[in-house]
Parts: sequence; C-alpha cells; structure tokens
Amino acid sequence: MNKSRGRPRTGADDGRDRLLAAARELFAARGYNGATLRMIAGQAGCDPALIAYHFGSKKELFARSMALSLGPSMVLEKALEGDPMTAPERLAALVVRAWEAPDVQRSLMQLVSTGLRHPEVLQAFREYIEREIVSRLVEYYGGPAATERAGATITIIIGIIFGRYVIGVEPLRSASPDRLVGLLTPSLRAISAPRGRARPA
Repeated sequence: MNKSRGRPRTGADDGRDRLLAAARELFAARGYNGATLRMIAGQAGCDPALIAYHFGSKKELFARSMALSLGPSMVLEKALEGDPMTAPERLAALVVRAWEAPDVQRSLMQLVSTGLRHPEVLQAFREYIEREIVSRLVEYYGGPAATERAGATITIIIGIIFGRYVIGVEPLRSASPDRLVGLLTPSLRAISAPRGRARPA
C-alpha cells in the first residue's frame, strides 16, 4: 500500500505519536547523529514527509521526543536574529524567559531524570547540543577562537539553567528573572566581543 505524502488525511492516524515513539527509541539507541529521519520514519511506518509536517526539522523532533517542551536550538536562533551588537542581551533575556515557563522547567527535570536512568539519552542530548547549538555558535562567531567562544557561551548558559532550575543553588534560585539577565549578559557580551586580528609574525 502506498503511503500518502505530506499532510495526513482528515480523520486518519496522522503518525505523530508513532514518530515520537520511534524517535525516542532510535535517538537513545543510535544517538542524535546516528538516527536518521528515514530510519525514524521507517520504524514508525510513516512517510518521511510527515516529520517535516509535524515537527519541521530533526532538531525539533528530537526536542519533542525527549519531552522538551521548548527546543534550545529554537531559542538560540531567535537570539541570533538582528543586530549582532545586541545579541548577548537578547540571548540572556530569551534564555531566562524561556526557562522560567513552568512547562519548560518540568520538561527539563523529566529529561534529567530520564538521563540519570538511561545514560544513552544524555549522550544523544549531548550530540544534539554539539550539532545544533555549539556548531551554530561556532559559525556565528567565526575566526580561530570560535570553538572556544562557543564552548564558553554554552558553559555559562548551562550553568545558569542547571544552577537555578535543577540544583537550586543560591543565590541563583531566589534571584529575579531580571537579575538573572543582568548576571548573564556581561559574560555573554565579553565572549561575543569581536576579537582583534592576530598580529603578523
């Protein structure tokens, strides 16, 4: 029987839940890089076009299958739009605003809980971060120190998120959202500042 492409028929099984279940299993088994969209669609018994219809991209499918109510890569892409000079402020504000949402906090805790029981899930999440966020930042920064700058950016953001929402370290836990943005922005601005050209040898 031929599978219909694109938008599913009204009243038909749209395959979304099967795609999520297949993605969850294959991302855990093969990692973010190893699980292809064709593999996931095949295991779900769906046409690959349904992944684009329901989720838009592999990174969004991963976020949803790992129970993240908000894909971190989506936050990053929004922050990098606009004037590069104000990107640090946008990134700080968007990160804090996103993770303040109760459903996002719950999804983060669920991911951490699942990852502690199943290390392969954390491995898949690590690959997702490296491919969709670190690599994007490396491209954005450019230059010989781009990898180190991207790593420093992620370290600061993860530190804030886990310190406040997972571990609950003071004073992060009790700080207001505006205060968190104020704490986060100077470090991100320092990392984002254009580097001078290397001096000739």
